[in-house]
Amino acid sequence: MYHKSFSEANGDCIQNDKEDKKSSFDSTLTKAWEEAQENGLFRYVLNIQDTKILDGRYKFLAQLNIDRGYKRRCPENITSMKQPFNEKQFNFTKLAPEEQIMNLNGTDEEDVIAINVSPIEYCHSLLLSQKYKQLPQVVTKYSLYKAVELFSLSSSPYLRVGFNSLCAYASVNHLHWHLYYLKRNMLLEYIDLKEYAGPVQILYEYPAKGFCIKYSNVRNMDDFVDWAFLLINYLQNAEIAHNVYITRAKVNPEEEHEDLRIYIWARKPAKGSKDTVVFNPAICELFGHLSIKSEEIYRTLTEERVTCILREVTEETFFSVYDKIKNLIEDRINIAT
Repeated sequence: MYHKSFSEANGDCIQNDKEDKKSSFDSTLTKAWEEAQENGLFRYVLNIQDTKILDGRYKFLAQLNIDRGYKRRCPENITSMKQPFNEKQFNFTKLAPEEQIMNLNGTDEEDVIAINVSPIEYCHSLLLSQKYKQLPQVVTKYSLYKAVELFSLSSSPYLRVGFNSLCAYASVNHLHWHLYYLKRNMLLEYIDLKEYAGPVQILYEYPAKGFCIKYSNVRNMDDFVDWAFLLINYLQNAEIAHNVYITRAKVNPEEEHEDLRIYIWARKPAKGSKDTVVFNPAICELFGHLSIKSEEIYRTLTEERVTCILREVTEETFFSVYDKIKNLIEDRINIAT
């Protein structure tokens, strides 16, 4: 059952925080998500037992969410970046109709938003792009465009959208993006970036080194998606595990969200069925949003420990693709000129 359809974006990804009003998209999503929770469609009612900012320079946000570790669906056994879609495994064509709360393309049921029945944060949902094509968990340019388009539909400064590739803690091998609202000011909304090549910059003064494309560097949605997809597709073809996170951004901490950033992390692969209780560095964690499922880990977690984990996961792979991706970008610029 779809509560509402959205077939057109307003074309503007940049929002003014002074307009503290929900868009039609935000209102519909939050209402439908809350109704689904009231109707018992989730594996658990979202209950973040505690929240804290870790002491240190990176201001990591840690949240204790024990239910996420013990009550979620068992993740799929992922062994390869090329693992094909398996219709016998759980996939999103098997969702109950009431779990699908929004249709993005009028009467076309290919692009839908469904609740994530094991939520990390408020309104944690899944963008299922071209659901019935039964595509594996590999980014298509079309799905990336639909993910970015959500920021044109939303007026919230706190919308977050992310993607875990195969071997980067994706739990289901069926194309999907995560989205949720995180009502916190986060370091990666405004952290300084280092010049790299063309419109692409690098996240360097941070434990999880990665690549970043700012909307303000291109000022065109098609170009924004094209540049991001160039990097993502390279990693996919090279069978390099990766995580992608899209967030609104600021020029500095005191200003409004006048920009949009796509972060792309190349990282060491994680194969097999993931342990749902330990600290798994996936999209949220690389961004600095730490979802912790164990009271002991939460109690003892320090910035130093998180920093070591993020560096170990990303640094070697980042430097291994640094020159290759730079050449790829420069070749694209030379062709265009």
